[in-house]
Amino acid sequence: MAGLNPAAPIVVGIMYPPAWDIRPAQALAADLDAVRALDPRIEIVDCRYLEPEELRTARGRPGATGRPELRSLAPELTAEQRAVLARVEIALVTDLPFDVAALAPNLRWVQSCAAGNGQLLSAGLPTERIRLTSAAGVNGAPIAEFVLARLLAFVKRHRDLDAAQRARRWQPAFGGLVQGRTLGLIGVGGIGTQIARRAQAFGMRVHATRRRVELPAEHVDRLYHPDDLHEMLAGCDAVVSAAPETADTVGTMNAGAFAAMREGAFYCNVGRGSFVVEPDLIAALRGGRLGGAALDVVATEPLPADDPLWTAPNLYLSAHCSSAALEHFTEVFRLFRDNLGRYLAGEELRNTIDPAAGC
Repeated sequence: MAGLNPAAPIVVGIMYPPAWDIRPAQALAADLDAVRALDPRIEIVDCRYLEPEELRTARGRPGATGRPELRSLAPELTAEQRAVLARVEIALVTDLPFDVAALAPNLRWVQSCAAGNGQLLSAGLPTERIRLTSAAGVNGAPIAEFVLARLLAFVKRHRDLDAAQRARRWQPAFGGLVQGRTLGLIGVGGIGTQIARRAQAFGMRVHATRRRVELPAEHVDRLYHPDDLHEMLAGCDAVVSAAPETADTVGTMNAGAFAAMREGAFYCNVGRGSFVVEPDLIAALRGGRLGGAALDVVATEPLPADDPLWTAPNLYLSAHCSSAALEHFTEVFRLFRDNLGRYLAGEELRNTIDPAAGC
C-alpha cells in the first residue's frame, strides 16, 4: 500500500496554511518528528497552499464543480508548488488546487485538517487512486463546550445581566433551567455525540435525527429519521445543527422548520452556514417565534458589515471559531499519525469520505 516503490521515499506534503497552526514552533516540530518516526522512508516536504476564505466557502458549496468561474479565483501555483505536488504521495491539507489528481500523479491519500470537505471534493477527490479522509470528531469536545456555553448564556439571561452591570443597575434577571428540557440534534456524528453527552450530564433529554434510526446512538434518548425533522423540532426546547454540508442539507432550517419549533426555543448552528435560510431565521427571531439563536457559521464568510444578521434580535454571532485553536492541530496530528500508521499497514483509514454522500 505505502509507496509506489518499496525502496522509494514516502513523500508527505504539509500543505495547510501555516498561520492556522498557532501553537509554538516546537509543537509542530515535535509532531513532524513523530510522523517521521513511523517509517524511515518518510520524507516530509513543506508545500503550503492557501485559498481566500471566500473561495474556500464557495468551493465548499454543493454544485461547486459545475461553476467554472471559480477556477479563475484560485491562486496561481508556483513552480515550487508544482514540483512538490508532482512528488507527494500523502498530503495534509485544508485546500487543494483544482485538478489535483493530474497535478499530483503519485498522490494516494489526502488527510483534511477540517471536518468539512466540500472544497476538496471540488478539487476532484476522492478518485479510484486517491483516498480522502476528514478530521471529523477532532473538534468534537471544544465545539460541544461552545454550544453548551451559548445555550446556558441564553437560558441564564447572561446578556441581561451584562447589560445591567454596564448600566450600574442592581436589577435581578433570573434565568431558567436546562435540566429536564429537551435538546434536538441535527447531525449526531463526532460533534453531535459530544454535545449529546454533555447535554445529558446537565439532565437534558436528547433527541436526534439520523438515517439509520434502527441503530442506537450514544447519549441519545430518541432517534428520528431526517424525513421526520419537523416532528422532532416540535418537541425540543433547543435545537443544534452539527451536520455536514451536502446537497440534501442546504436550506434545511427554513421558515417551515422554524415554524415547527416550540415558541421561544433556542437554535444553534455549528455545522455549515448553508444549512440555514438566514432571512427565515431573522424573521423567526423578529417575530418572537424563536427566543434566541447562535450562529458560528454563516452562508457568506466573512460576514459583510451590512448584513442584517448583525442586528437580528437575540442572535449570538461568532466568526467560525467554536473550536479550540491551540488544541486543534495537536488533535489533527494525532489523527494523522493514527491514519498514517494504518496506511503503512494497509489497513482501513478513519473518516474515509464517501464521494456519493459527500461526507
